[in-house]
Amino acid sequence: MAVGVFKEYEVCPTSNFQHSNECVYVNILENISLGIIGLDVKKETVIFQNKFAIDLFKSTIKPKDYKALCALLLPNIEEYFTSNSPSISKTLRYGNRFIGYTVYRVSDRYLWIYATDVTEKVRLDSIAEAVNTMNNIGYIFSGIRHEIGNPINSIKMTMSVLRDNIDTYPKKKILEYIDRVLTEISRVEYLLKVLKSFSMYESMELQDVQISYFMKKFLSMVVSDFEEKGIKIKTLIRKEAEWVHADPRALQQVMLNILTNASDALKDREDPEIFISVLKIDKRVMIRVEDNGCGMSEEQQKNLFKPFYTTKPNGTGLGLVIVKKMLASMDGTIEVESRENLGTVVTITLPEGRNRIAER
Repeated sequence: MAVGVFKEYEVCPTSNFQHSNECVYVNILENISLGIIGLDVKKETVIFQNKFAIDLFKSTIKPKDYKALCALLLPNIEEYFTSNSPSISKTLRYGNRFIGYTVYRVSDRYLWIYATDVTEKVRLDSIAEAVNTMNNIGYIFSGIRHEIGNPINSIKMTMSVLRDNIDTYPKKKILEYIDRVLTEISRVEYLLKVLKSFSMYESMELQDVQISYFMKKFLSMVVSDFEEKGIKIKTLIRKEAEWVHADPRALQQVMLNILTNASDALKDREDPEIFISVLKIDKRVMIRVEDNGCGMSEEQQKNLFKPFYTTKPNGTGLGLVIVKKMLASMDGTIEVESRENLGTVVTITLPEGRNRIAER
């Protein structure tokens, strides 16, 4: 293998150690089809920039122009030294192209940047997203038409009968028809209220939330309703999972929906119980809600997150769709495991939070 020479460098751009003017990997770095840039933040210099990286930005940035590269790729350079993660990936628009790049923190002095042209990938992703969005919109509007159409047809039929018999029906009968119309109107109002939740938390207010305090406050609002139904709620919060990074309003909505579903599944069950556990895995906090309810079939689980799919007589089929959307906005996930006649486990994960007060 040919050996390259870095006479101008004090530190090897791959190992980050002192070298004797020779670097074994220079030819690989120079000729690879990936932009590679090494920065010395302390000296504010570019210690390495291969040909691919130079070509990638040559329309506006001269080779080894530290300030120009930082202005384009690292406008907030401090975040790479304060982040808990050793690497951060981003995408930026550069002229009529898109550049994807990942910044690695090697030490408190050196940053390495790997960049490539992702224009085609972004274009294909945009097309796929647009197709998926249109499919979902069509599905949702079909569901809305069905959910609103049923009560409207019922109202129309009821009012037609009432109009044709207004002079012959007794007052009590007329009131029955009016009550039937009001019930159907309430169904429409409820659906519109649920749909509003889609945009209720479009702008998340993410913050570090102490999970034990959150759970205590949340359960105090719902425990009496569950006790009336004979449902016991038990909790276990691991000490290491004390903080979570989330929007407390959205998290409350998520937990309320999950517990309501568990409550419905526990109807007419012996010794109904919900067990909530909170633990930490790596940099994620996991909240598990387990019930010993009726459970679900495999077919029901496949359709759980489809808009307007529901097995409840008065359900809208939007609850878990909204839950998934809210969690995604908080960098969270949701998984559901269930077995018929045994129960269901709902697991949500969220980024770990920090006790910033204690860190001061």
